[in-house]
Amino acid sequence: MWVPEKLGWRAAVFAIGCAGLIVYAGGARAQSAPALIVSAQSVDGSTVVGVPPGAPEAATGAPAAASPGWFGWGLPPLRWGGATTTDLRMDRSADQPRRLQQTEIGNIRAASYIWQPWFAQVSGGLGLVTSRERGGGSAGLSANQPQQTRSSAVTGNGDATLFPVSRFPFNAYFDVSDSRASGELTASDSTNTRFGMRQAYRPLEGNANYSASFNRSTLESSSFGRDTVNALAASMNRNFGPQSFDVSGSHTRNTRSNTGEGTAFSNLFARHSYRPEETDLSVESLASASSSDFRLLSTGVPFNNRSRFAQANTFVTWRPGEDSPLYLTGGARFFQSAIANNAGESQSITMSGNMAATYALSHQTRVSGSATATQLLTDTANALLTTQAANASHIGNPAGILGFVYHWNAGANIANQTGAAEGSRQNAGGQLGHNVTRNLILGENSQINFGLGQNVGATFDTVTARAQTLSHNANASWRLLRNATTSAYLSALGADSRTSGQNASQFQMINFQASGQIQFSRSSTAAANLTLQGVRQSTPSTPSAGFNFSSSGNLSYFHARAFNVPRLRYSALYNINESQFRTRLQGDVNAPRERVNQSFEQRLDYSVGRIAMRLSMRVAEIEGRRSSMVFFRLGREFGNF
Repeated sequence: MWVPEKLGWRAAVFAIGCAGLIVYAGGARAQSAPALIVSAQSVDGSTVVGVPPGAPEAATGAPAAASPGWFGWGLPPLRWGGATTTDLRMDRSADQPRRLQQTEIGNIRAASYIWQPWFAQVSGGLGLVTSRERGGGSAGLSANQPQQTRSSAVTGNGDATLFPVSRFPFNAYFDVSDSRASGELTASDSTNTRFGMRQAYRPLEGNANYSASFNRSTLESSSFGRDTVNALAASMNRNFGPQSFDVSGSHTRNTRSNTGEGTAFSNLFARHSYRPEETDLSVESLASASSSDFRLLSTGVPFNNRSRFAQANTFVTWRPGEDSPLYLTGGARFFQSAIANNAGESQSITMSGNMAATYALSHQTRVSGSATATQLLTDTANALLTTQAANASHIGNPAGILGFVYHWNAGANIANQTGAAEGSRQNAGGQLGHNVTRNLILGENSQINFGLGQNVGATFDTVTARAQTLSHNANASWRLLRNATTSAYLSALGADSRTSGQNASQFQMINFQASGQIQFSRSSTAAANLTLQGVRQSTPSTPSAGFNFSSSGNLSYFHARAFNVPRLRYSALYNINESQFRTRLQGDVNAPRERVNQSFEQRLDYSVGRIAMRLSMRVAEIEGRRSSMVFFRLGREFGNF
């Protein structure tokens, strides 16, 4: 049963937002929809007239006659609409009993502007979610004594933009959503409250941009309590002549009420670039500072870690002339770190400088030399390291053999190091490689490419003795480009590397990719974007346990006229995400609380006028737990929004 006193500050926000959609401070009462015309002064002093993007459709009519009314207040053109929805859901997961949930959802949305469309544009919505749930047996209850619960929640959103087409637009929004109204498969019901604002500014000259933003996301659930992420960010960039300057910073914090865990991240980045015209000189300077604080639980034991990093470096490149065979580079770097955790604290400072020169003897042959000096300061050491190195490389001319293209390359290098704990150190090495490629045209729109490669290298070091590496690789790909609606790409790659002697190891990798879309008929299409990769590596002390596979991507099939029934649409969707992980602990306000590793959904959608129906079946793996759901939705829209 919904109780108003439970709404608290949200009710006040909703009331103010709805009132703002109805009343505006202006000077004209709309006898008909006023014209959505915006005039602004351009850089050259001319007048630019246009319609701002995202303006309400109701605000594009003819100009209205002025009618000030009391204190210039009036009613703006209002575009509004809404929907009523009934959801039936039956789901089950590995660690929870089956439950049947019926949800009634009603919402209303509206959009308008204040005074004039160029001054402020506003939109918002208000919704009510009521749910009745029946679950089969929890602790102490048998399957014949199911639990029945009722709950209600208010949802809503609001968005306001001041001066939307100016050089200094401001935007603020809030959004309160409920997972029961989304139709998504989750292990537990939750409410997500979002709030944010953003201010941007661009000078009249147009050579700079400034922006600042704040976002807050709070997930609340009876299963995990409250999970809050706050994110603050600011940035600026400016160009003046041959120079450009960028600065950005951010601070994010995540807190979890049920476990007391929390994280905080702060980053500051600056870049300066100098590239004078008509010269081959480039100077890039970077500086950054970051900090991270972790307060986590590891097997029930609190773990704290705090780290601080700061660095600055400059990189210079110069070529005496456009066609000069000489190319010079140089740079300097400063790095400082401080890490503290339950085991103790450590600090280090590194300062280094380097310079290098490359000379092209011909298009195939290059020689180069470099030197570096590094000062290392730690809690227990103070050392100055220097290195000097020279190398030469040659790339042979490609040769055609029976339709194949053959390439080969060779290289050699020598190096000297001083200041290390083991004293002076020298090493020398060389490598020789070759590969063959072939392109086959299968037709006007189809092509196959494949290649084989081999590389052998050897190094000799006065400290670590000798090591040899032998590596092989093979790849094949097929591409089809029939028309704008049908294209496909398949590729496979395999690599093997084995090192003997010092630092003996083995490494193998296989990679498969598939992407594209195919139109089978006027009504049916399929699309794919899938990556599968396996890695296996081992050393004498850590033997391999086999390939470690990871995959990501999606497969989909869509039919716009299922079973030859008009307006009946069928969709099959498969998603997998085992290699990329967005997390709220890292300060991502858009990340979900739970990770959906894999999911497969089949869906039927049918619409008649403003009535829409959906029937779906979904099977998923969430955080390693198998879950399934059958979902039915019946909804009707009204209004013109």
